[in-house]
Amino acid sequence: MKRKLMVLGIAGIVTILLSAVTVAQTLQAQRKPEIPFVGMSLVYYAVDWNGDTQIRTVSVLRYDEATNCVTIRDSSFGDWMIVNVENREVVWSSGWKPHYVEYWIPTKVRVGSHVGILDGDAVVTGSAVLSVEGDRVRVWQLQTTYTRTADDGSTIYGQDTWYYEKRTGLWIAAAWIEWDENGIPLSDRNWGGHLVSTNVNLIEGDH
Repeated sequence: MKRKLMVLGIAGIVTILLSAVTVAQTLQAQRKPEIPFVGMSLVYYAVDWNGDTQIRTVSVLRYDEATNCVTIRDSSFGDWMIVNVENREVVWSSGWKPHYVEYWIPTKVRVGSHVGILDGDAVVTGSAVLSVEGDRVRVWQLQTTYTRTADDGSTIYGQDTWYYEKRTGLWIAAAWIEWDENGIPLSDRNWGGHLVSTNVNLIEGDH
């Protein structure tokens, strides 16, 4: 009898633990970012390298389940691209082909994490609070610095900074600039923009 009660007790504990795990997995699944999705739209307001104001739109147009890839259109380049959802790698592009897209990043990052963005290796340097459509959103700040050699042999210095919403990993803002050996900004080598409209819910759940 005692043995039977012990077995029933163990079975009950196992059932409770399995239920707890199931609930935890369900909650985790509910919090899991679901981007990119077909119809996802991002609108950025920016100042481009010509000093002109710019409206940049990014749209996800198609998802291919067989390849786990999405087709994306970016008005800034006038390009179509096919992107692997799992690793954010650009597998095909009608124009310039960066290695990784900048539209979203993995959500499981922290200060010191490295994330591939475009052709660079960005490092999470901190966090901030920005505003999108009047809502305050918490973001990660990522940054990369680099040097390159100009056609005349001089050294060019560059810095890229990105901001991504913490819960979804969505791209919120960015700025990049290059300057010469004297610290003078290059007039045609800069860009700064900020997300002004999106159909991604940025304020659902915990921030």
